[in-house]
Amino acid sequence: MKKILFVLILSLVTAFTASAAPLYEETEERILTDGVNLKTIRRFYGDYALNINCVTADLKNKYLGFELLKHDGGSDKVQTVMNLAKEQPDTVAAINGDFFSAYKGDQNFSLGIEIKDGELLQSHINADMAAGFLKDNALSLSYLTFSGSVTSPDGTVMPIAHINKPTDYYGGLLMYTNEFNGGESPFLPAGVTALTVTDGIVSGKGVSLGGTVPIPQNGYLLVIDDNMTPFLEYKFNVEDNVELKVEVTPSIENVDTAFGGGTLLLKDGEKTPITHSVNGNNPRSVLGTNADGTVIYMITVDGRQLISRGVSLESLADICLELGCVNAINLDGGGSTALVGKSAAENELDYINTPTENRKVINALAIKSSATAGKTAGFWAEVQAQAVLTGDSVKLTAVAYDKNYNKPTDSPLPKWVVSQGAGYVKDNVYFAAGSGETVLDLYFNGKKTDSCSIYVIDSVSGIKAEKHYTLSIGKETLLNGKVSVFDEKGKTATVNDITLLNPEYDESFISLTDGKITPLKEGGGQLRLSWGGASRCIKLTCGSYEADTDAPVMTDELMHNNADGFEFAVYASTKMTTLFDRIAYVHAMDILRSADASAVIGGEMPLDLTGSEAPLSAGGWSENNYDNLKLMSMKISSDILSRGQQWVKLSEALSGASQENVIILLDSPPKFAADIDEKAFSGMLGNFAEKKNIFVVYNGDENFCSIYDGVRYISVADIDDESMLHRAIANTKYLSFNITEKGISYCFKNLYE
Repeated sequence: MKKILFVLILSLVTAFTASAAPLYEETEERILTDGVNLKTIRRFYGDYALNINCVTADLKNKYLGFELLKHDGGSDKVQTVMNLAKEQPDTVAAINGDFFSAYKGDQNFSLGIEIKDGELLQSHINADMAAGFLKDNALSLSYLTFSGSVTSPDGTVMPIAHINKPTDYYGGLLMYTNEFNGGESPFLPAGVTALTVTDGIVSGKGVSLGGTVPIPQNGYLLVIDDNMTPFLEYKFNVEDNVELKVEVTPSIENVDTAFGGGTLLLKDGEKTPITHSVNGNNPRSVLGTNADGTVIYMITVDGRQLISRGVSLESLADICLELGCVNAINLDGGGSTALVGKSAAENELDYINTPTENRKVINALAIKSSATAGKTAGFWAEVQAQAVLTGDSVKLTAVAYDKNYNKPTDSPLPKWVVSQGAGYVKDNVYFAAGSGETVLDLYFNGKKTDSCSIYVIDSVSGIKAEKHYTLSIGKETLLNGKVSVFDEKGKTATVNDITLLNPEYDESFISLTDGKITPLKEGGGQLRLSWGGASRCIKLTCGSYEADTDAPVMTDELMHNNADGFEFAVYASTKMTTLFDRIAYVHAMDILRSADASAVIGGEMPLDLTGSEAPLSAGGWSENNYDNLKLMSMKISSDILSRGQQWVKLSEALSGASQENVIILLDSPPKFAADIDEKAFSGMLGNFAEKKNIFVVYNGDENFCSIYDGVRYISVADIDDESMLHRAIANTKYLSFNITEKGISYCFKNLYE
């Protein structure tokens, strides 16, 4: 779904408490159409995450309506929420509805009541399950009682067991309307009596030989096994009047739409007892209202996924209260949970949540809009990237909307204006100049309708790119969009024009045109990219080539050699397979012991080479405090930063740190279970980087520091390719931090001088 007119709110909880406050949260809000809005909340709690979506619709808007969606093949048929919504062209948003049971083949039945367009489609089964009733475009939620009966001409009353629900038991009176199974009864076993009723008069009567019976368009079918419960065969004849009575409390008189659900979660702003429980933390779906039922809340909480664990019904009620619901009913969840909607100014439906199964369901609940498309009323501004290198360009998008925030009928052109910063816009492309924050305003008919901001980088601290490309004769390799730069503030931008980085290369080996590398012959070489004091060499091979490239160079005000303060040294070692490994390790231990504090990352320390003064390691959670340095280590296993107590301890340690300098050790590059974990990690650290010097140190494939949101992520490489021993000796380095009263500095030092 296109993200249009959104507000992104980030919040960080810097100390985990018993109240289960999230460690990280982000909120996004969008308009779907006039009167319908979407809020998405993503939360990270440490050991789990939650993805919450809430669509609100104001039924006081004259164009909006609420409707029950059903499969057009019959009230017993199932379909996905997406397909049900697509069958109704005016659908703005839809959520899965009632709990249901599968019978045989493609026949199913809801557990609750169904009324569509004022017609009763299915009866209610369980008094412990609640329902919703739409009357005069206001929705009420409550428990209900349901009863139906048929009275014969002689006054005998027989209760109706249920309406439009397939079953194997015919000892009770069953009723089927033309809405069932496309106008056909379920398969009736031999010996079952069937009565067709048209306009309240018996129009047909017989005993089934085994098969289906057509259901009158303006009538219904009554079915019972008279051998078990004598009634139809003895009490009715053709052309007899049939008295049908259906009683529902609350009354369904003049109700346009009704649907069933599970337990009520909220009533009049208060949490209610759970009467229909599906235990555990699961995907959930909710339909809520405000006090008078004129505002609808469609809520989903994803579950059974790394991005979202799911919640219990008790926690779900709390979420409903938080989102503003006064009344709320639990809908079918688990694999049924699905929420779809349209983006404003778009006609395509898309999934809002992330379903686990995309299960076919018995019904769905929809918000529909009757507003017709009109002329353009304004534009929203969208930008391809949040940062750009000066001299480079960024694509802009102007999304038109009409007065009801729908896709307009015309196609006028807006005007972009650079109101802050430098550069210019041409053909919806911003060509960057200058530095710092640039603001672009979007005008239509002389009025500003939206704006967006882009950060322009003009001082590059480092360049990030792949270390090695393997080329093939006759094949191009694109570099535009594959290289990024960052500045000392940690702003990062993808480079769309590689020539801005002053490429240097052997023109007899490759050609570079429009950001595409083409090899001219077999062999090898390197492509050197640079900006100011930062540089990056990329190894290029076409065939066999053994040479290596120069190490990357970056500029950083904290990167310099200082030897007059507290020293913390870090050595990376992931293997101990050759004699050189062991010799280098022993030498590294001598250097580390001479430091005030030290650590080994990347692998287990061989005890026979460590001695009595063992350095720290990143083998699990640990926390050490020095005068102006807090040192922590965290363990990564199976490429997932462990969820759980480590996150809580990290949050608490950061919050309680009195030191100005914080170093976090990881045994390998940070890889996360989901992007919410990564955002939580970088968000927590970035928040503290405003007041402290934060470093994340890990074992990687090169000695390099990148900056993101003020946090320095330092990769420390272990021993290089030992097939070239002289190069391995020259390139093996360790990381040294030096802390004085003036601040902290760091640098990479040669293991062998």
